[in-house]
Amino acid sequence: MKTILLIAHFIAIATGTGMSIANYINIRIAAGEQGERRAALAFLRRVLARIADIVILAIWITGIGLWLNLPPDAEPNVWFMVKVGFVVLLTLCHGLARMTAGRMMRTGDQSLYPRLELLVAGVWMSALFAIILAVLAFES
Repeated sequence: MKTILLIAHFIAIATGTGMSIANYINIRIAAGEQGERRAALAFLRRVLARIADIVILAIWITGIGLWLNLPPDAEPNVWFMVKVGFVVLLTLCHGLARMTAGRMMRTGDQSLYPRLELLVAGVWMSALFAIILAVLAFES
């Protein structure tokens, strides 16, 4: 069971990294677009964000499952704890990006693109560090 959870955890974090890169590129492209193209890119961003919600939920479920599958006398190592910190940061940045994108949709304020870009870059970097630390946590 631990091996299956570990594989699922790595896949979820790697998927989150890839999706955040795609979302970052989409935000960069959408910043200068107008009309139907901007609407289509906003739709793509919403779809990516909804899928990212599911991926982040999978990261948490598999991570908690791995924590619970530790032997009773074993404590999680330092890499695992630092990885948890980056997953918390990833979740926070994702939530703030979703709220910023929602505000952009409601108000039409396009000046929020740089903030949204920064938050999505935070998701991307956090996911990247989380996958690296997950490998270290389970290899040592």
